[in-house]
Amino acid sequence: MFRQILSSSLKTPLLLCQPRVYYQNFVMNDTLAQLERECERYCPVPRFPPQKVTVLGAGSDVGRIACLFLKQQRVIRTLSLYEDDPERGVFGVANDIAHIDTSTAVRAYQGRVFLKDALDDADVVVICGGHYLLPPCCNTLDRDLFMENMPFVRTSAIACAQFAPHAIIAIQTPPVDANYALVRHTMKIARNYDKRRVMGMNAVNAMRANQLFCAACDQDPSSSQLPVICGTGRCTRVPVFSGAATKAKNFPMGKIGCLTRLVREADEIICRVKSNNEQGHLSLGFSTARFATCLMKGLFETSTYIDSALVEQADPEKCYGMKYCATPLKISKGGSLEYLVPEINDFEKKLLKDSRCDLEDSLNLGRCFAHGEEYYLHPCKLPQCYYVEDCPVVKPCSKKQSN
Repeated sequence: MFRQILSSSLKTPLLLCQPRVYYQNFVMNDTLAQLERECERYCPVPRFPPQKVTVLGAGSDVGRIACLFLKQQRVIRTLSLYEDDPERGVFGVANDIAHIDTSTAVRAYQGRVFLKDALDDADVVVICGGHYLLPPCCNTLDRDLFMENMPFVRTSAIACAQFAPHAIIAIQTPPVDANYALVRHTMKIARNYDKRRVMGMNAVNAMRANQLFCAACDQDPSSSQLPVICGTGRCTRVPVFSGAATKAKNFPMGKIGCLTRLVREADEIICRVKSNNEQGHLSLGFSTARFATCLMKGLFETSTYIDSALVEQADPEKCYGMKYCATPLKISKGGSLEYLVPEINDFEKKLLKDSRCDLEDSLNLGRCFAHGEEYYLHPCKLPQCYYVEDCPVVKPCSKKQSN
């Protein structure tokens, strides 16, 4: 008995005197600190992320709707709301969403001073702030819209490169084609670019195409997925109806051209029909939330399928010879795992050929502003010049021939 008490008394001080281990960096040299950050980025050390989604521009109409749906997802533990514009009350939005009885915690940040806190340990960053199209949207050029949203998107990209190097960046701010190129080149300049972790959202176009197709052939939209390739803009999106039309028995092939026009002009149609002079913010917000949810499920649960996203292709030859193209993706723990390129028919090939020039011009617009270069119109957009051959010089007739 005495031996048991003595042994127990000896064990207790040993447990109390064990030193605690603090995993904290006390290196004061900038060079060594940079090497340590690079080691944490590339070394296969087990990382325990907080399953956090940060929405930049959460006070916008699209951001509010997206945050409403993201609050209901169990895969998201922390939902961070950030807004740069003081007129958009992000604290009121966060307080309102926080009353929803789900397990997701909500955090709100206002102003650029708190941008680092909003992005800290984020796994997915959604850029959805800025200005959107308003009627008459058919007269609004993508270049004008890009100039309004470019400062916000570029600031967000620089902050993501510095404060959220591991996060997947999903761009929803229009025009998505140009802003994707802006974010891509900005991350590349910061030496923190990974093509598997920078995406331009094309989910709303794929969702609209799937809904129109299923309504035409009387099918359940939840049982089918219809991809949209090439780009995300009005003149660059190419819905692929041919693959699903061949499988459907009661789908008239003559409606492909009409449905394609409806998908490409969906923004203008919604602007004209809605009485409050707004774009389709409801469908944009829902598709944005579903896109971010698929990313989180692919990172933390199992590999998931995304309808369409503008990314840098691994093999351009397999993607219609295009290095940057919107295609369906398979998301895993590391980001984009597989690029699923659908087969297209002759009508879609012709539409893709016509849309490729506009996509390259939009990508060039974002690249020029990322590098600080002067924007120039893409050569394919320049009008063709027609040269007329000079008239042949005729020798004057001699006097003998004239007589």
